[in-house]
Amino acid sequence: MEKTDGDHAVKQKKFFDIWKKLKEYLFHFVHSISTKMLLLMLVIILPFNMLAIWLSERTMSSLIEQSRISVQNAMNTYLSNLDYRMETTANLLYNLRYNDMYGLTVVKQAGDEKYEGAKINFYYSQKNYYETTNVTDVWFIYMKKLEDIIVWDGAFSAKKGDEAYVREEEKEKISSGWILTEIKGREAARLFIDIGNITYGGWIYLDNLVEDLQKDLDYEFVELSFSELERKQQAQDELVVSAYCPRGRFFFHAVLSKNEVTGKIEAIYGIMHVASLIALLLIPILYALIQHLLLHPLRILNQAQKRLRNGDLDCRITEKANSIEYEHSFQSFNKMADRIQNLKIEVYEKELDRKQMELSNLQLQIRPHFLLNTFNLIYTLAQRGQEKEVQQVILYLSDYFRYLFRSGRNLEIFEKEQHLIEAYIGTAKVRYPGAIEADYEYDPEIAFVRVPPLLLHNFVENIVKYAISPGKVTHISIVGQYEDGVVSFMIMDDGGGMTEEEVEELDRSMREPRKDGRHIGYANSLKRLRYSYGEKADIEISSEPGEGVCVTVTFPYDLEEENESFDSE
Repeated sequence: MEKTDGDHAVKQKKFFDIWKKLKEYLFHFVHSISTKMLLLMLVIILPFNMLAIWLSERTMSSLIEQSRISVQNAMNTYLSNLDYRMETTANLLYNLRYNDMYGLTVVKQAGDEKYEGAKINFYYSQKNYYETTNVTDVWFIYMKKLEDIIVWDGAFSAKKGDEAYVREEEKEKISSGWILTEIKGREAARLFIDIGNITYGGWIYLDNLVEDLQKDLDYEFVELSFSELERKQQAQDELVVSAYCPRGRFFFHAVLSKNEVTGKIEAIYGIMHVASLIALLLIPILYALIQHLLLHPLRILNQAQKRLRNGDLDCRITEKANSIEYEHSFQSFNKMADRIQNLKIEVYEKELDRKQMELSNLQLQIRPHFLLNTFNLIYTLAQRGQEKEVQQVILYLSDYFRYLFRSGRNLEIFEKEQHLIEAYIGTAKVRYPGAIEADYEYDPEIAFVRVPPLLLHNFVENIVKYAISPGKVTHISIVGQYEDGVVSFMIMDDGGGMTEEEVEELDRSMREPRKDGRHIGYANSLKRLRYSYGEKADIEISSEPGEGVCVTVTFPYDLEEENESFDSE
């Protein structure tokens, strides 16, 4: 019994092991990109036949619509030409009454012996007049009082059949205007203009238009006709296209065979069915190619990422990629791994650089000359019994060293820098009585801006050191502005100033520090500023001899974000 229970436990464990492996396999299979690629191909291929049928129907409809549009455009073109001929003919006929004296002469000469001469003159005048137009097939003028008629065709020859038609139409008293009619067995559009005792008229044969359009249309069978009523489609296999002529108030019809229009689509049907069959047969081949070309490099990249994520900083991809894109990906991964491996060293060097900058700044600030001068000033003031001034200088030194040996922040609120600057200028006024005047102009937001400690103080100290002249009052101005996310400080004096060459040399030394250590204070200030605010931060120096020096410090600053970050430290 114990043996049976043991066997059962072993079998149960094997079952759970198999089930666990099966679940892992199913999870991998379902979430694998190869499975998704296979499903994607099946999703595309299986509905291919239905898509082919739908596309065929769409293609058929498109072909029919394109044929209709093509025929419609051709008909509109010919009707536009016909409309021009009709308009020109009407204008010419209407102008006869007012512009041709011979036409009036013929009427006035009724019964006169000069009548035939007037007819000849009228004929040739009209011949010359109409020869340049060539828009009307037949023109005529009918003198009702004499019952005489003059008819010209396109060759300016009169035909009895045309005269008979005009006389017959006149008897019927058909109204003026363009009318669709049949003349001598030919379809035509004719115009009668009845003006008292005289009738002008002409017509245009439409069968010439039909013949020309049939030649332009690329169809074996097309029926073209004119009618006063719009024609509707009567059979399932025909395509009716109609165009309206507003001047003649009639329709132009074209009837095509749909079988002829859609006959070209049969080849498309065959191509689509063959393509679908080939696509089904190519699924295994495509899947193998995708595995080799796309998925295998991805697996290599994925395995390398796992190793790197697990702490293997020496992991690099050495396999050769089968495409430029994967080659770039492999190279990018290797560069990223190199970067990560060197990141600690770079961070350490950056921190060391920051500490070195702070140390350099301390070395610049704790100058024996500065301290000796300050102590000498205190001694002198004490000898004079100026206790209040002595206290002022000592308090400044206390604030100076307290600010200098701060808690370790890279940035301090400007308000503290401001107080120190104003205290220093106050101390300088004690040292140089009546030689210094200072004014300050700050935007309200400036008080909350963060600056590298003693950055602005250094520039003020330079003014006191180099710009103060005995017997002259030097004005020091400090302006702080905040606008559109940019902070700017301007420290200005009206001292002796510098030449353009001196300004260029100072600017060059600030941006490319000299090995001899000259102007190291400016170079260190720019470096500290850009360490905190990036390359957009800058220090600019401008000056002219006799007009002082202006130092402008600018850097980008998100007031709200920076304050929140600073307060959370």
